[in-house]
Amino acid sequence: MKFPHALAAWLFIAFVGPPFLRADEARASVYIVDKAKAYEETGGACLPYAPGEFPLATREILGIAKGPPGSTLVMMAFDRDAPHLGLAPVVAEQTADSKPARFPAEGSSWPYDKAHATVDLYIAVFDNQDPELAKISEYSEWLAEALAKNDEVTALLHAEVIQKRFSNLLRQRNVEEYRVKFGDGLTSLKAPPSAKAAVTRGTPDPLLDEIPRLPSVPIAAVRRGLAKLDEEWREDSRAISFAPGSPGILVFPVSTPIAP
Repeated sequence: MKFPHALAAWLFIAFVGPPFLRADEARASVYIVDKAKAYEETGGACLPYAPGEFPLATREILGIAKGPPGSTLVMMAFDRDAPHLGLAPVVAEQTADSKPARFPAEGSSWPYDKAHATVDLYIAVFDNQDPELAKISEYSEWLAEALAKNDEVTALLHAEVIQKRFSNLLRQRNVEEYRVKFGDGLTSLKAPPSAKAAVTRGTPDPLLDEIPRLPSVPIAAVRRGLAKLDEEWREDSRAISFAPGSPGILVFPVSTPIAP
């Protein structure tokens, strides 16, 4: 009979294949992109962000996300309460044929070239009919205009409103489930069992002690190239669940350690 073989093939695709978008979720990931000459054939080497990666003059941060048709993504980076490096928010309506949204927007960059305190990258997804989307989109447009005019005072006022609205979304949910902690992969903010055990033993956990370490995976070994990232990034992505009237949001804390 062919049925068992067909079922086995379907199960293989379901569990081994890359994650596909569902109607009730977006997907997002954050990369360190190294544009050193050694990687110019691929447009740059892309490494899923990890806090142990040291800064280099050739490195940048790139956020990438995709939502289902009928949704809109909002992406913005905050250095405390200000737009990080004056980067404008990205508001991207999603359609069946839209490409993954990127932050920063084309023409801007987020250098990963020196030590810096933690910057929070917010990636939110809204149903297009959500009234909250209209408010955040409006303030995002005003913020972008103020940044373009170098009007720092007005920009800070609009950024504060956006940050408060993001914070309200987080308060409606369990923040620990929506703020991302980076170890070997993307996990929730909740301390892993190893961390709890380490505290019990009196031994600092390497994910929590904030001590700079050598990268566990050299970027030269990364198999993703920037030129083909749109085709492969979902394999590294994290889901953001949402529903009409209930936006989804993730906060990616991006920190830059001091190089040895």
